[in-house]
Amino acid sequence: MRQIIKNLFSIGGEVKPRLAFSINILGWLLLLFLWWLFPTMQWVNPLIVPSPIDVVKSFLILVTEKALFYNMGYSITVNGLGYIQAIVIAVPLGFLIGLIPFFRHLISKQIEAIRFTPLPATTGIFMALFGIGLNIKVQFLAFGIFVYLLPAVVQRIDEIKTNDHLKALYQTMRTLNANTWQMLRYFYLPSVISRFFPDIINLVAVSWTYIVIAELVNAKGGLGYLIYLATNRNGNIEQVYAVLILIIFIGFIQDKLLKKLDKKLFKFKYA
Repeated sequence: MRQIIKNLFSIGGEVKPRLAFSINILGWLLLLFLWWLFPTMQWVNPLIVPSPIDVVKSFLILVTEKALFYNMGYSITVNGLGYIQAIVIAVPLGFLIGLIPFFRHLISKQIEAIRFTPLPATTGIFMALFGIGLNIKVQFLAFGIFVYLLPAVVQRIDEIKTNDHLKALYQTMRTLNANTWQMLRYFYLPSVISRFFPDIINLVAVSWTYIVIAELVNAKGGLGYLIYLATNRNGNIEQVYAVLILIIFIGFIQDKLLKKLDKKLFKFKYA
Protein backbone atom coordinates (compact mmCIF):
# COMPACT_ATOMS: atom_id res chain seq x y z
CA MET A 1 0.00 0.00 0.00
CA ARG A 2 2.82 2.38 0.88
CA GLN A 3 4.46 1.74 -2.49
CA ILE A 4 1.15 2.37 -4.31
CA ILE A 5 0.71 5.71 -2.53
CA LYS A 6 4.32 6.59 -3.29
CA ASN A 7 3.80 5.87 -6.98
CA LEU A 8 0.61 7.92 -7.03
CA PHE A 9 2.33 11.09 -5.85
CA SER A 10 5.87 10.64 -7.14
CA ILE A 11 7.09 12.45 -10.24
CA GLY A 12 6.88 10.09 -13.20
CA GLY A 13 5.23 7.39 -11.09
CA GLU A 14 3.08 4.69 -12.70
CA VAL A 15 0.02 2.83 -11.42
CA LYS A 16 -1.87 -0.26 -12.58
CA PRO A 17 -4.67 0.25 -15.14
CA ARG A 18 -7.41 -0.80 -12.69
CA LEU A 19 -6.28 1.75 -10.11
CA ALA A 20 -5.95 4.42 -12.80
CA PHE A 21 -9.53 3.69 -13.90
CA SER A 22 -10.79 3.95 -10.31
CA ILE A 23 -9.07 7.31 -9.86
CA ASN A 24 -10.60 8.50 -13.11
CA ILE A 25 -14.09 7.57 -11.86
CA LEU A 26 -13.33 9.35 -8.59
CA GLY A 27 -12.42 12.47 -10.55
CA TRP A 28 -15.78 12.45 -12.36
CA LEU A 29 -17.68 11.93 -9.09
CA LEU A 30 -15.78 14.79 -7.48
CA LEU A 31 -16.59 17.04 -10.42
CA LEU A 32 -20.30 16.18 -10.21
CA PHE A 33 -20.31 16.77 -6.46
CA LEU A 34 -18.69 20.20 -6.77
CA TRP A 35 -21.05 21.07 -9.63
CA TRP A 36 -24.02 20.18 -7.42
CA LEU A 37 -22.56 21.87 -4.33
CA PHE A 38 -21.78 25.31 -5.73
CA PRO A 39 -25.27 26.27 -7.02
CA THR A 40 -27.02 24.44 -4.17
CA MET A 41 -25.08 26.42 -1.54
CA GLN A 42 -25.61 29.60 -3.59
CA TRP A 43 -21.86 30.04 -3.99
CA VAL A 44 -22.57 30.73 -7.65
CA ASN A 45 -25.75 32.06 -9.22
CA PRO A 46 -27.94 29.10 -10.35
CA LEU A 47 -28.97 31.23 -13.33
CA ILE A 48 -25.35 31.02 -14.47
CA VAL A 49 -24.39 27.53 -13.26
CA PRO A 50 -27.51 25.39 -12.77
CA SER A 51 -27.60 22.24 -10.67
CA PRO A 52 -26.75 19.01 -12.53
CA ILE A 53 -30.16 17.73 -11.45
CA ASP A 54 -31.86 20.57 -13.35
CA VAL A 55 -29.66 19.86 -16.35
CA VAL A 56 -30.66 16.19 -16.37
CA LYS A 57 -34.35 17.16 -16.14
CA SER A 58 -33.93 19.52 -19.08
CA PHE A 59 -33.02 16.58 -21.34
CA LEU A 60 -36.63 15.38 -21.12
CA ILE A 61 -37.86 18.81 -22.23
CA LEU A 62 -35.37 18.84 -25.10
CA VAL A 63 -36.54 15.41 -26.25
CA THR A 64 -40.28 16.02 -25.96
CA GLU A 65 -40.54 19.70 -26.92
CA LYS A 66 -37.38 20.62 -28.87
CA ALA A 67 -36.88 17.56 -31.16
CA LEU A 68 -33.49 16.79 -29.63
CA PHE A 69 -32.84 13.65 -31.68
CA TYR A 70 -33.66 15.38 -34.96
CA ASN A 71 -31.38 18.31 -34.15
CA MET A 72 -28.63 15.97 -33.01
CA GLY A 73 -28.86 14.09 -36.31
CA TYR A 74 -28.83 17.39 -38.18
CA SER A 75 -25.58 18.45 -36.51
CA ILE A 76 -23.94 15.06 -36.99
CA THR A 77 -24.87 15.18 -40.69
CA VAL A 78 -23.39 18.66 -41.15
CA ASN A 79 -20.28 17.61 -39.25
CA GLY A 80 -19.82 14.48 -41.37
CA LEU A 81 -20.38 16.26 -44.69
CA GLY A 82 -18.01 19.07 -43.74
CA TYR A 83 -15.33 16.61 -42.65
CA ILE A 84 -15.58 14.53 -45.82
CA GLN A 85 -15.46 17.57 -48.11
CA ALA A 86 -12.46 19.03 -46.27
CA ILE A 87 -10.54 15.74 -46.46
CA VAL A 88 -11.38 15.14 -50.12
CA ILE A 89 -9.97 18.56 -51.03
CA ALA A 90 -7.10 18.81 -48.54
CA VAL A 91 -5.43 15.44 -49.18
CA PRO A 92 -4.82 15.65 -52.96
CA LEU A 93 -4.03 19.36 -52.79
CA GLY A 94 -1.65 18.71 -49.90
CA PHE A 95 0.19 16.07 -51.92
CA LEU A 96 0.38 18.45 -54.86
CA ILE A 97 1.89 21.21 -52.73
CA GLY A 98 4.10 18.89 -50.71
CA LEU A 99 5.58 16.95 -53.61
CA ILE A 100 5.72 19.42 -56.53
CA PRO A 101 8.12 22.35 -55.89
CA PHE A 102 6.29 24.70 -58.29
CA PHE A 103 2.99 24.45 -56.40
CA ARG A 104 4.73 24.51 -53.00
CA HIS A 105 6.29 27.88 -53.74
CA LEU A 106 3.21 29.13 -55.59
CA ILE A 107 0.53 28.80 -52.92
CA SER A 108 1.88 27.21 -49.70
CA LYS A 109 2.46 30.54 -47.93
CA GLN A 110 -0.99 31.78 -48.87
CA ILE A 111 -2.57 28.64 -47.41
CA GLU A 112 -0.60 29.05 -44.17
CA ALA A 113 -1.78 32.65 -43.90
CA ILE A 114 -5.46 31.66 -44.28
CA ARG A 115 -5.23 29.71 -41.00
CA PHE A 116 -5.25 33.00 -39.11
CA THR A 117 -8.59 34.06 -40.57
CA PRO A 118 -11.15 34.72 -37.79
CA LEU A 119 -13.86 32.38 -39.10
CA PRO A 120 -16.83 33.90 -37.21
CA ALA A 121 -16.16 37.15 -39.09
CA THR A 122 -16.50 35.39 -42.45
CA THR A 123 -20.12 34.23 -42.04
CA GLY A 124 -21.38 37.16 -44.14
CA ILE A 125 -19.09 36.14 -47.01
CA PHE A 126 -20.27 32.53 -46.83
CA MET A 127 -23.90 33.66 -46.81
CA ALA A 128 -23.29 35.71 -49.96
CA LEU A 129 -21.61 32.74 -51.65
CA PHE A 130 -23.79 29.82 -50.54
CA GLY A 131 -27.09 31.30 -49.34
CA ILE A 132 -28.59 30.61 -45.94
CA GLY A 133 -29.58 26.93 -46.20
CA LEU A 134 -27.84 23.73 -45.20
CA ASN A 135 -25.05 24.22 -47.74
CA ILE A 136 -23.60 27.29 -46.01
CA LYS A 137 -23.20 25.32 -42.78
CA VAL A 138 -21.40 22.48 -44.56
CA GLN A 139 -19.15 24.85 -46.52
CA PHE A 140 -18.32 26.94 -43.46
CA LEU A 141 -17.38 23.86 -41.47
CA ALA A 142 -15.45 22.32 -44.38
CA PHE A 143 -13.42 25.51 -44.77
CA GLY A 144 -12.69 25.67 -41.05
CA ILE A 145 -11.35 22.10 -41.09
CA PHE A 146 -9.61 22.43 -44.47
CA VAL A 147 -7.31 25.29 -43.44
CA TYR A 148 -5.87 23.07 -40.71
CA LEU A 149 -5.78 19.79 -42.63
CA LEU A 150 -3.96 21.08 -45.70
CA PRO A 151 -0.80 22.29 -43.87
CA ALA A 152 -0.89 19.05 -41.88
CA VAL A 153 -0.63 16.97 -45.07
CA VAL A 154 2.31 19.07 -46.28
CA GLN A 155 3.98 18.77 -42.88
CA ARG A 156 3.66 14.96 -42.91
CA ILE A 157 5.30 14.89 -46.33
CA ASP A 158 8.14 17.11 -45.09
CA GLU A 159 8.71 14.81 -42.11
CA ILE A 160 9.85 12.08 -44.51
CA LYS A 161 13.11 13.99 -44.95
CA THR A 162 13.86 13.90 -41.19
CA ASN A 163 12.50 10.46 -40.27
CA ASP A 164 15.31 7.88 -40.47
CA HIS A 165 12.94 4.94 -40.97
CA LEU A 166 11.04 6.65 -43.80
CA LYS A 167 14.26 7.85 -45.41
CA ALA A 168 15.50 4.26 -45.44
CA LEU A 169 12.27 3.05 -47.06
CA TYR A 170 12.52 5.83 -49.63
CA GLN A 171 16.08 4.92 -50.51
CA THR A 172 15.16 1.23 -50.73
CA MET A 173 12.39 1.91 -53.24
CA ARG A 174 14.69 4.11 -55.28
CA THR A 175 17.27 1.36 -55.26
CA LEU A 176 14.64 -1.03 -56.58
CA ASN A 177 13.99 1.45 -59.44
CA ALA A 178 10.40 2.19 -58.41
CA ASN A 179 8.70 4.57 -60.84
CA THR A 180 6.73 7.68 -59.88
CA TRP A 181 3.38 5.89 -59.63
CA GLN A 182 4.87 3.09 -57.50
CA MET A 183 6.52 5.59 -55.19
CA LEU A 184 3.22 7.43 -54.77
CA ARG A 185 1.11 4.32 -54.24
CA TYR A 186 3.41 2.17 -52.11
CA PHE A 187 5.43 4.78 -50.24
CA TYR A 188 3.98 8.28 -50.08
CA LEU A 189 0.29 7.42 -49.70
CA PRO A 190 0.60 4.86 -46.86
CA SER A 191 3.37 6.69 -45.00
CA VAL A 192 1.71 10.12 -45.19
CA ILE A 193 -1.95 9.15 -44.71
CA SER A 194 -1.17 6.88 -41.75
CA ARG A 195 0.59 9.74 -39.93
CA PHE A 196 -1.95 12.30 -41.13
CA PHE A 197 -4.95 10.41 -39.71
CA PRO A 198 -4.27 11.56 -36.09
CA ASP A 199 -4.52 15.15 -37.37
CA ILE A 200 -8.05 14.34 -38.56
CA ILE A 201 -8.88 12.94 -35.12
CA ASN A 202 -7.45 15.96 -33.29
CA LEU A 203 -9.72 18.30 -35.24
CA VAL A 204 -12.89 16.72 -33.82
CA ALA A 205 -13.03 19.35 -31.07
CA VAL A 206 -12.46 22.18 -33.56
CA SER A 207 -15.19 20.91 -35.88
CA TRP A 208 -17.81 20.96 -33.11
CA THR A 209 -16.79 24.48 -32.16
CA TYR A 210 -17.28 25.68 -35.72
CA ILE A 211 -20.53 23.79 -36.24
CA VAL A 212 -22.22 25.67 -33.41
CA ILE A 213 -21.17 28.95 -35.05
CA ALA A 214 -22.40 27.74 -38.46
CA GLU A 215 -25.80 26.70 -37.12
CA LEU A 216 -26.43 30.17 -35.73
CA VAL A 217 -26.67 31.41 -39.33
CA ASN A 218 -30.37 31.30 -40.20
CA ALA A 219 -30.79 29.00 -37.20
CA LYS A 220 -33.39 26.37 -38.08
CA GLY A 221 -31.88 23.11 -36.92
CA GLY A 222 -29.00 21.47 -35.09
CA LEU A 223 -27.56 21.55 -31.59
CA GLY A 224 -26.31 25.10 -32.16
CA TYR A 225 -29.90 26.03 -32.95
CA LEU A 226 -31.03 24.58 -29.61
CA ILE A 227 -28.40 26.65 -27.83
CA TYR A 228 -29.67 29.71 -29.67
CA LEU A 229 -33.25 29.00 -28.56
CA ALA A 230 -32.27 28.39 -24.95
CA THR A 231 -30.20 31.57 -24.60
CA ASN A 232 -31.95 34.16 -26.77
CA ARG A 233 -35.64 33.38 -26.29
CA ASN A 234 -36.29 31.51 -23.08
CA GLY A 235 -33.20 31.98 -20.96
CA ASN A 236 -33.17 28.27 -20.08
CA ILE A 237 -29.53 28.02 -19.10
CA GLU A 238 -29.92 24.41 -17.95
CA GLN A 239 -30.81 23.45 -21.54
CA VAL A 240 -27.63 25.14 -22.76
CA TYR A 241 -25.60 22.98 -20.37
CA ALA A 242 -27.51 19.87 -21.48
CA VAL A 243 -26.74 20.53 -25.16
CA LEU A 244 -23.10 21.29 -24.37
CA ILE A 245 -22.78 18.00 -22.49
CA LEU A 246 -24.35 16.20 -25.46
CA ILE A 247 -21.88 17.83 -27.85
CA ILE A 248 -18.98 16.78 -25.61
CA PHE A 249 -20.35 13.23 -25.49
CA ILE A 250 -20.77 13.03 -29.29
CA GLY A 251 -17.28 14.43 -29.81
CA PHE A 252 -15.88 11.87 -27.35
CA ILE A 253 -17.61 8.99 -29.17
CA GLN A 254 -16.47 10.34 -32.54
CA ASP A 255 -12.91 10.54 -31.25
CA LYS A 256 -12.99 6.91 -30.03
CA LEU A 257 -14.50 5.62 -33.28
CA LEU A 258 -11.89 7.41 -35.38
CA LYS A 259 -9.10 6.00 -33.22
CA LYS A 260 -10.49 2.50 -33.70
CA LEU A 261 -10.67 3.15 -37.44
CA ASP A 262 -7.07 4.34 -37.38
CA LYS A 263 -5.97 1.06 -35.78
CA LYS A 264 -7.97 -0.95 -38.30
CA LEU A 265 -6.81 0.90 -41.41
CA PHE A 266 -3.16 1.25 -40.44
CA LYS A 267 -2.37 -1.90 -38.50
CA PHE A 268 1.32 -1.61 -39.39
CA LYS A 269 1.63 1.43 -37.09
CA TYR A 270 0.66 -0.69 -34.09
CA ALA A 271 2.50 -3.88 -35.03
